[in-house]
Amino acid sequence: MAALATVIMIVAMRWMAVGLESKYSPLGIINFELAKNYGEAKDIIGEVGAKKMQWNTAVDFLFIVAYTSFFLLSCKALMDNYRSSGLKTIGLIFLELSVLVGVLDLVENISMLITLGGYGSNTSVTISHWSAILKFSLAALVLFYIIVASILMYFISKKKV
Repeated sequence: MAALATVIMIVAMRWMAVGLESKYSPLGIINFELAKNYGEAKDIIGEVGAKKMQWNTAVDFLFIVAYTSFFLLSCKALMDNYRSSGLKTIGLIFLELSVLVGVLDLVENISMLITLGGYGSNTSVTISHWSAILKFSLAALVLFYIIVASILMYFISKKKV
Protein backbone atom coordinates (compact mmCIF):
# COMPACT_ATOMS: atom_id res chain seq x y z
CA MET A 1 0.00 0.00 0.00
CA ALA A 2 2.87 2.38 0.83
CA ALA A 3 4.42 1.64 -2.58
CA LEU A 4 1.15 2.48 -4.33
CA ALA A 5 0.76 5.69 -2.30
CA THR A 6 4.33 6.65 -3.22
CA VAL A 7 3.69 6.07 -6.94
CA ILE A 8 0.44 8.05 -6.79
CA MET A 9 2.21 10.92 -5.04
CA ILE A 10 5.04 10.87 -7.60
CA VAL A 11 2.49 11.21 -10.40
CA ALA A 12 0.60 13.94 -8.53
CA MET A 13 3.76 15.86 -7.71
CA ARG A 14 4.91 15.57 -11.32
CA TRP A 15 1.57 16.95 -12.50
CA MET A 16 1.77 19.79 -9.95
CA ALA A 17 5.31 20.63 -11.07
CA VAL A 18 4.01 21.96 -14.38
CA GLY A 19 4.70 25.68 -14.37
CA LEU A 20 7.47 25.51 -11.78
CA GLU A 21 10.18 25.40 -14.42
CA SER A 22 11.76 28.67 -15.51
CA LYS A 23 15.07 30.01 -16.73
CA TYR A 24 16.18 30.12 -13.08
CA SER A 25 14.68 26.73 -12.24
CA PRO A 26 14.90 24.29 -15.17
CA LEU A 27 14.38 21.44 -12.69
CA GLY A 28 11.40 23.13 -11.07
CA ILE A 29 11.10 22.95 -7.29
CA ILE A 30 14.36 21.00 -7.07
CA ASN A 31 16.30 24.11 -8.06
CA PHE A 32 14.58 26.00 -5.24
CA GLU A 33 15.38 23.20 -2.77
CA LEU A 34 19.03 23.38 -3.80
CA ALA A 35 19.31 27.18 -4.07
CA LYS A 36 22.70 28.22 -2.66
CA ASN A 37 21.71 31.63 -1.33
CA TYR A 38 18.76 33.92 -0.73
CA GLY A 39 19.36 35.86 -3.96
CA GLU A 40 19.11 32.69 -6.04
CA ALA A 41 15.95 31.66 -4.17
CA LYS A 42 14.40 35.11 -4.71
CA ASP A 43 15.10 34.91 -8.44
CA ILE A 44 13.25 31.58 -8.62
CA ILE A 45 10.34 32.91 -6.53
CA GLY A 46 10.13 36.01 -8.74
CA GLU A 47 10.07 33.95 -11.90
CA VAL A 48 7.71 31.16 -10.79
CA GLY A 49 5.59 32.73 -8.06
CA ALA A 50 5.49 31.99 -4.34
CA LYS A 51 1.90 30.66 -4.27
CA LYS A 52 2.57 27.84 -6.77
CA MET A 53 5.67 26.82 -4.88
CA GLN A 54 3.92 27.00 -1.49
CA TRP A 55 1.15 24.72 -2.76
CA ASN A 56 3.68 22.25 -4.17
CA THR A 57 5.65 22.27 -0.92
CA ALA A 58 2.50 21.77 1.15
CA VAL A 59 1.48 18.70 -0.88
CA ASP A 60 5.03 17.41 -0.54
CA PHE A 61 4.29 16.73 3.14
CA LEU A 62 1.95 13.94 1.99
CA PHE A 63 4.67 12.61 -0.27
CA ILE A 64 7.04 12.51 2.70
CA VAL A 65 4.61 10.29 4.60
CA ALA A 66 4.16 8.01 1.57
CA TYR A 67 7.80 7.46 0.64
CA THR A 68 9.03 7.30 4.24
CA SER A 69 6.43 4.62 4.96
CA PHE A 70 7.55 2.73 1.87
CA PHE A 71 11.21 2.94 2.92
CA LEU A 72 10.43 1.91 6.50
CA LEU A 73 8.21 -1.01 5.57
CA SER A 74 10.64 -2.24 2.93
CA CYS A 75 13.63 -2.08 5.28
CA LYS A 76 11.63 -3.76 8.06
CA ALA A 77 10.45 -6.58 5.76
CA LEU A 78 14.01 -7.19 4.56
CA MET A 79 15.38 -7.05 8.08
CA ASP A 80 12.81 -9.56 9.32
CA ASN A 81 14.00 -12.08 6.71
CA TYR A 82 17.63 -11.99 7.81
CA ARG A 83 18.96 -14.82 9.96
CA SER A 84 22.32 -13.20 10.72
CA SER A 85 22.47 -10.63 13.53
CA GLY A 86 24.98 -8.64 11.46
CA LEU A 87 22.55 -8.36 8.54
CA LYS A 88 19.74 -7.49 10.96
CA THR A 89 21.91 -4.65 12.30
CA ILE A 90 22.56 -3.38 8.77
CA GLY A 91 18.81 -3.55 8.11
CA LEU A 92 18.15 -1.58 11.30
CA ILE A 93 20.64 1.09 10.24
CA PHE A 94 18.83 1.53 6.91
CA LEU A 95 15.48 1.57 8.68
CA GLU A 96 16.77 4.43 10.85
CA LEU A 97 18.22 6.20 7.81
CA SER A 98 14.73 6.02 6.27
CA VAL A 99 13.39 8.02 9.22
CA LEU A 100 16.26 10.50 8.88
CA VAL A 101 15.42 11.03 5.19
CA GLY A 102 11.84 11.96 6.16
CA VAL A 103 13.02 14.27 8.95
CA LEU A 104 15.46 16.03 6.61
CA ASP A 105 12.65 16.53 4.08
CA LEU A 106 10.44 18.02 6.82
CA VAL A 107 13.21 20.43 7.82
CA GLU A 108 13.79 21.33 4.19
CA ASN A 109 10.08 21.97 3.55
CA ILE A 110 9.71 24.13 6.66
CA SER A 111 12.76 26.19 5.63
CA MET A 112 11.35 26.56 2.11
CA LEU A 113 7.96 27.68 3.46
CA ILE A 114 9.70 30.27 5.65
CA THR A 115 11.48 31.60 2.57
CA LEU A 116 8.33 31.46 0.43
CA GLY A 117 6.36 33.24 3.15
CA GLY A 118 8.58 36.29 2.88
CA TYR A 119 10.62 35.61 6.02
CA GLY A 120 13.56 34.00 4.27
CA SER A 121 17.23 34.71 4.59
CA ASN A 122 20.51 33.12 3.66
CA THR A 123 20.06 30.98 6.79
CA SER A 124 16.70 29.52 5.74
CA VAL A 125 17.99 28.88 2.22
CA THR A 126 21.19 27.26 3.53
CA ILE A 127 19.17 24.99 5.83
CA SER A 128 16.96 23.99 2.92
CA HIS A 129 19.98 23.49 0.63
CA TRP A 130 21.91 21.18 2.97
CA SER A 131 18.79 19.32 4.10
CA ALA A 132 18.00 18.62 0.44
CA ILE A 133 21.52 17.44 -0.35
CA LEU A 134 21.55 15.09 2.64
CA LYS A 135 17.98 13.94 1.92
CA PHE A 136 18.67 13.11 -1.72
CA SER A 137 21.95 11.38 -0.87
CA LEU A 138 20.52 9.26 1.93
CA ALA A 139 17.32 8.49 -0.02
CA ALA A 140 19.44 7.20 -2.91
CA LEU A 141 21.46 5.09 -0.48
CA VAL A 142 18.32 3.64 1.15
CA LEU A 143 16.77 2.93 -2.23
CA PHE A 144 19.97 1.24 -3.40
CA TYR A 145 19.94 -0.90 -0.25
CA ILE A 146 16.29 -1.89 -0.77
CA ILE A 147 16.93 -2.88 -4.39
CA VAL A 148 20.15 -4.83 -3.73
CA ALA A 149 18.82 -6.54 -0.59
CA SER A 150 15.59 -7.47 -2.38
CA ILE A 151 17.49 -9.01 -5.29
CA LEU A 152 19.70 -10.94 -2.87
CA MET A 153 16.64 -12.14 -0.91
CA TYR A 154 15.05 -13.29 -4.13
CA PHE A 155 18.06 -15.37 -5.13
CA ILE A 156 18.51 -16.75 -1.62
CA SER A 157 14.86 -17.82 -1.48
CA LYS A 158 15.17 -19.44 -4.96
CA LYS A 159 18.17 -21.47 -3.78
CA LYS A 160 16.18 -22.90 -0.87
CA VAL A 161 13.48 -24.25 -3.14
